[in-house]
This record gives sequence, C-alpha cells and structure tokens, in this order.
Amino acid sequence: MEKEDLRVIRTRKLLSNTLLDMMEETSIEKISVIDLCTRAMVNRATFYAHFEDKYHLLTYALEELKDNLYANFMRVEQMTTPEETVQAVMRMAIDFFYDKRNHIANILYYNSGGKVISTIQDSIAHSIKYQLGKFRDAYEFRIPITLIANFLAGGMMNTALYCIANPGKHTYEEFVNYSKLYISSDYFVKKPVTV
Repeated sequence: MEKEDLRVIRTRKLLSNTLLDMMEETSIEKISVIDLCTRAMVNRATFYAHFEDKYHLLTYALEELKDNLYANFMRVEQMTTPEETVQAVMRMAIDFFYDKRNHIANILYYNSGGKVISTIQDSIAHSIKYQLGKFRDAYEFRIPITLIANFLAGGMMNTALYCIANPGKHTYEEFVNYSKLYISSDYFVKKPVTV
C-alpha cells in the first residue's frame, strides 16, 4: 500500500512539474493533454486516473507552488515592528522572483491572466496577514490587516509583472528600494503600555 502511495505522489509530481515546464513556453490554453503526457512520458490513461483535465492538474500544481511559497514566507524572523516584518516578507517575495526568475517569470509572461497570478498573490497576502497578526496585542491597526495584506501583495505582483514585461529596466536593488515605498507606518500605531 505504501509503495502505491509513493507512485501516485511521484506521478502527480511528474505531471505537475511537466505542466509548469510547458507553461514556461506557452499558455495553458495551448497545452494539450496528449502533448503533456508525451513530454512527461506518461500514458493518457494514467493522466486521467489522477486528474480530470489539464485545469485540474493546474490547480494541483498551483497548490504545490502556493504551499512552497507560503512555507518560504513563513520563515520570516520575528521582527520588532509590523513595518520591519512587512519589509522582510516583501524582500523575500523579491528574492523569490529573482531567484526563480527564468522559471516563474516565463510562466507569468505566458499565463498572465490566470490562476498563476492569483495563487502567488494570495500566498503573499496570506503570509503578510499572518505575520502582521502577531502584532495585534501591541499595535492598533488603522486599516484592517486583510486590506493591508491584499494591497501590498497586489502591488508586489503588479510590480513583478511590470519588471517581467520590461526586463532590465530596473535592477534588483531598485526593486527592493521601491518596495519599501509600499509600506507606511501610518497603517499601525503602537498601543500605549498599561500598568
């Protein structure tokens, strides 16, 4: 039984990775199940034993990507202020896009209108929301944390898409400096200490 589970996991991972590799070259709409199976060297019947269609596989692949992103963003060290925390998460997002630039940038380039963008944006927003939530006892948030998180994540995604569409226009250092402008200390105020 355990061996079968490992084969299922391996097959799903292989199909997921193959789909993401193909999405670096073209949009999901242009990828056929036949081409996907040929490239992954998997029988079509095997594909359909695991997934209903390519969009079901895409959902699976994006969930894996989202889990990996979220795990990376959760590693933010405990900072002393919400502002420092958000800057750390933003820096990790920038590092992620630059470290995986060829892979993620190409997927975003060819699939800019779909689930890929919203999945990555949701992961960043969820991470920011979680990290800011740690400061609820010490800070008053003038804007709901969910709105702050979604605003910042949306800004990050749109900035990343702009940089992908305009390669070489801004350096990594410029991107980091610009991202600091998204964060305002007006979002939160330290609560007075009660004795």
